[in-house]
Amino acid sequence: MNEELVAFVRELNEIEYACQVMLTQEYADVLDETITNSQIIMINLLHERGRLLTGELAKQMDITASAVSQMLNKMEKRQLVKRSINPGNRREIFVELDTAGVNYIETSRKIELSIIERFYSKLPYEDLVALKEIMLKFRRIIEEEQTRKTVE
Repeated sequence: MNEELVAFVRELNEIEYACQVMLTQEYADVLDETITNSQIIMINLLHERGRLLTGELAKQMDITASAVSQMLNKMEKRQLVKRSINPGNRREIFVELDTAGVNYIETSRKIELSIIERFYSKLPYEDLVALKEIMLKFRRIIEEEQTRKTVE
């Protein structure tokens, strides 16, 4: 592998990581550090798609129904989510955001707006457009590689 490319990408990763650390420290007083990455993914799925069946959550997150159930037990105790029986099929369980989950989303949106206002707004719009284009290209490359890996 090209050593120059490796060094350059490592430097990019270090810069991105340093920015994430600074922002995490900046907003530490309002961030809930006890919520895991998997729980954040589930909260965001429920926010984006609304009420979902436990099986749909397992499929969307690519984890087992048992893993979803374990996550839900922990999250329900913290009022991040709530479960209810599907009246149309009593064997199915619906999951939706509960009070703390809604509050988490609201806090996340406030932090996002603050970051946009305080930091992104200081960049020229053209730079933001270029950054978006690069990130979209990078995402497409990842998606293509994942598709190719699945096919093989």
